[in-house]
Amino acid sequence: MLPFGVGRSEGRDRDRYRRAALTIACNVCSSGLAFIVLIASVSWTLPYLGQQRFGVWMTFSSLAATLAMLDFGIGNALLNLVAGARANEDPRRIRELITHGVWLLGTVGAICGVFLYVALHIFDLRRIFGHSADAANETLTAATLFLVLTCLNIPLGGVKRVCHGLQRGWEQHIVSSVGYLISLPLLYWSCMRHASIPWLLCVTYGIQICMSSCLVFRLNRQGLLGAISGAGRATMWCDSKKILSMGSMFFGLQVGVMCASGFDALIVAKLLGVAEVAKLAVAQRLFQFLTVGISMLTVPLWGLYADAKARGDTNFLSMTLKLSMLGTGAIAIVTSGSIFAASSWLLSKWVGNHLSIPVALLCAVAVMSVVDAFGNAFGIFLNGVGELKSQLVAVCVSCAVSLSLKFWLVSTFHEVAWVVWATVIASVVSDYCVYLSLFRRRIFAHLSVPDDKGASSA
Repeated sequence: MLPFGVGRSEGRDRDRYRRAALTIACNVCSSGLAFIVLIASVSWTLPYLGQQRFGVWMTFSSLAATLAMLDFGIGNALLNLVAGARANEDPRRIRELITHGVWLLGTVGAICGVFLYVALHIFDLRRIFGHSADAANETLTAATLFLVLTCLNIPLGGVKRVCHGLQRGWEQHIVSSVGYLISLPLLYWSCMRHASIPWLLCVTYGIQICMSSCLVFRLNRQGLLGAISGAGRATMWCDSKKILSMGSMFFGLQVGVMCASGFDALIVAKLLGVAEVAKLAVAQRLFQFLTVGISMLTVPLWGLYADAKARGDTNFLSMTLKLSMLGTGAIAIVTSGSIFAASSWLLSKWVGNHLSIPVALLCAVAVMSVVDAFGNAFGIFLNGVGELKSQLVAVCVSCAVSLSLKFWLVSTFHEVAWVVWATVIASVVSDYCVYLSLFRRRIFAHLSVPDDKGASSA
């Protein structure tokens, strides 16, 4: 509620913070319900699934977020472009971008579905998970269902990004909250009847997909999304090229992040066995309260950064970045340390004696959570201002270091904690070597105020 802005931009600054606060408030509700579902999905399913089947269930859960990259960065590009059109107060342009972008994502989802279906029947899942024939059949069914839901999520994920570009991110979180409220009793009912892994996917991931479709109907009713008209076809190709051009940059970032940390579960399953995936999944989910909380604070700022960049409000960019970095860093250090200190008690109440988590793994995930918090806050700023090239270089460095260290350290020491430490080391190396050394002046130029001579001062 503090008066961050001055002069003619004061009203816009306050309105941005108001929208961010509303989005964060709804995100708190949504993420709180998601955290309850997450805890329940572990404590209710682990006793009857066993470590191996539970490891498969957690592998699919981990890949759900990772495979969101199959939109090839189009969703993120759409966010920035819609935010820019909103800053220019051009309703017709907003409708064109949203319509063309969502239809483009629908096409991408259909193409990905075909390729993933073929790939699913080429690879032998028994070689990956080491299962018997019966268990492999269940895993194949679950993988097929997971594939369908993932492809449906591609255009629906773009619709969610559009909400953030319109600075109405709270709509997405309200819909998600309703989905979690529906999932929780269904999950309990399923676990009481020892439901299979495909059914567990339906009552969790599937419910969220169904609820996300409500956003499509809402945009359509508001006249922001519809069929492509004859006049719209003339600009669709131009818009598609623009969206794909920016999206390819975001896609490069997504691929790098996926290679650096998204395949941890598969690496552990291959090198140490699927039972170790359960330990990694539980340790990561224990600290997910922190990572989700940090995302609640930072993600709503993406659209605000893009809007401020389009309007040239450098004062807002500078002040918000400082508050974001300092706030998320302090929260991450205190919260991560508290969770680590109470981890023994929390795990005893959560999973009981069904699973033993090494202290070294908990320590690694605690440090990783703090590193992620700083990186998340800074990355959201870079995304919002369209600073993508420096991020691509940083991600390439991080990916090369991370993958090399993971295979070497895990193979050498045979401890699951090293897969997390490798990510920590790679993140620190890429941040200091790339951002602070190579692109420091370029990044700070976004926060500069032009002087009378056309130059800029930081």
